[in-house]
Amino acid sequence: MNLDDSVEEPEKKECSPVCVGKEDNIKKSGRMTAVVHDREVVIFYHKGEYHAMDIRCYRF
Repeated sequence: MNLDDSVEEPEKKECSPVCVGKEDNIKKSGRMTAVVHDREVVIFYHKGEYHAMDIRCYRF
């Protein structure tokens, strides 16, 4: 029996760039929120890097 045959491929989603604001504004405030592909996200600028995550907490 080949175990690889029982593993399903994860759903592939298409991604496209989304403009959420000006770099200078994000850097100045350190964070901002935006709606990206119908989801509200928060974008952080920290130590020279941008990071984004879903703004909602799905934990019960």
